[in-house]
Amino acid sequence: MSETEFLIGRHGLDLVDDFYPDDLPSEWRFDYYSTLFKALSLPIDTSEDLELIFEELADSDEEFELVLTIKPQQLLDIKTLQALLSPVESSRALFILSAELDQAPSAEVMSLLEGYRLSFQSTTEYELNLESKQAMGQYLYYTHLPVFHLQGDGDDKRMRANVEKVAKINMRTVLICNQAESDTLHKLRTISEILGH
Repeated sequence: MSETEFLIGRHGLDLVDDFYPDDLPSEWRFDYYSTLFKALSLPIDTSEDLELIFEELADSDEEFELVLTIKPQQLLDIKTLQALLSPVESSRALFILSAELDQAPSAEVMSLLEGYRLSFQSTTEYELNLESKQAMGQYLYYTHLPVFHLQGDGDDKRMRANVEKVAKINMRTVLICNQAESDTLHKLRTISEILGH
């Protein structure tokens, strides 16, 4: 049996189903979301209030992984990257910095990222000075926990097959289901529990 334990979440807080109560203030969305799911991915330049989210995470004893994503072109431009990291640098212990790689980051970029919790995903194998795992034709490079981004279309059989494939990572893994609504996230969590992950 696999040793993989999934921390399941989605990209963004903008669920369009009936997940949030109608009268819930927008600044409480993260608090509400984090009571039901164990991970969330946001772009590093999100319009969400990251300071408020960082405060919530720092004050909570609950297990939760916040993933801040950087686009490949942002990761490769050192000045852009410095500008993006500057506002979040003091809270770097509270999130995983994630990017989908289409080429290996430069030594200068990797030096800038030293001290951050990192997780990169790519279809290409690179020589990086990071831990690595492979699943579903994807290479994951990480310092703390691997983050696996996949599409979630709500198809139960496909989701089960994908969870089984990703479980071959064989360790605690953040599973971000891009664009998933709450019912898909609940299904993913149930599937991973049934499979014993």
